[in-house]
Amino acid sequence: MNINNPKLLWQLTFEGAWPTAVAFLGSSRKLAAANQDGQIFVWDLPEEPPMFEPEKKNSERKAPNHWPARRLVGHTNGVTRLIATADGQTLVSASLDHSIRLWQPNDAATGTADAILDADERKNRAKREKKDEILTAPGVTVETQASAVALAGHDDWVLTIGAGRDGRRLISGDASARVIVWDMAERREIVRWSGRTWNWIVAAALSADGQTALVSEYRYKRDDFDIPAAALRVYDAASGNEKLDILKTMFPKLKPGETSYGSAQVWRKFMAQGLVAADISPDGALAALAQGGETDTGKIQLVETATGKLVREVSGHQYGATDVKFSADGKHVLSTGRDTTLRICQVDDGKEVTALGSPRGGQFKDWLSAVAISPDESTVAAADIAGMVHVWRLAN
Repeated sequence: MNINNPKLLWQLTFEGAWPTAVAFLGSSRKLAAANQDGQIFVWDLPEEPPMFEPEKKNSERKAPNHWPARRLVGHTNGVTRLIATADGQTLVSASLDHSIRLWQPNDAATGTADAILDADERKNRAKREKKDEILTAPGVTVETQASAVALAGHDDWVLTIGAGRDGRRLISGDASARVIVWDMAERREIVRWSGRTWNWIVAAALSADGQTALVSEYRYKRDDFDIPAAALRVYDAASGNEKLDILKTMFPKLKPGETSYGSAQVWRKFMAQGLVAADISPDGALAALAQGGETDTGKIQLVETATGKLVREVSGHQYGATDVKFSADGKHVLSTGRDTTLRICQVDDGKEVTALGSPRGGQFKDWLSAVAISPDESTVAAADIAGMVHVWRLAN
């Protein structure tokens, strides 16, 4: 990954419900983003953005917009994660509607629709100009496409998905602590298992070859003295057999499965408000774990997958981290957080290389919810809950 004077290229308008996920589709100029209403749009970006000057001196918009070309239709509730195969031929989405859907975004469209992606700006203009017709004016015309396949197997919110870098296997986890590993080519379930009662599967990742699974479980406390036991474990992805209990290794005195206030204090500093995102390094040696929730630390923890040893903490997102990814060479780790930044750090020493975005101190206003890296690693994107998808070129 070459990082040299990064430049903000685009700020794609995606207003309305919070944008929650983003993924590149085979190139740095084609990407998908999804939101809490279950909408997924696909953008085909020009090779170079047009010249841009902010309309207002203190405007938060620092780069031009470009409207999407297509909407992927099928989800009936919020999308939680997006993953694309390296060639961009398949996009996978997880949703609160209990489904996982596979899309072929390069196939022919099946129809057209009117899409309104500037809902917030319309409301502001209508109020300012006292013209209600602004709210009902036509939006942008986009192609529509239905999903190719819906994977059935979850009976609760699907909160996370992960995939091996070879694209052969997929892992998913839901709010009933169920984990399923899938064969992507055959569109079938390989194995399933359950985590601890009361927990949600908040993060799951597969090694590059799809053989090893990492699963993070967490659930906010039921009351002050009955706190579900968090879990962080490594599994054999083909059988579902546990290979390592990382929390047990880190905290030998911890009683597995204990639900109590005292037990929670043992793992809370490491887990924070849940390790809400995870990735495994290309060589399979390290796991990157993002401390989420409303926490002052928001660290990215690097842990050895074979031993459970904490190697180091890198980065830090005030109010909490939201997503994490390794670069293809394993030398960098990228993370987003509630501090409205995308941070890139070196794995070997934890040094921060760059922070993209501007911390604005408003954790409930516009924190970044997800990060994506283009297959050629020239470009990164982040979804912003205020209603933008930011796209940066890493080197000029």
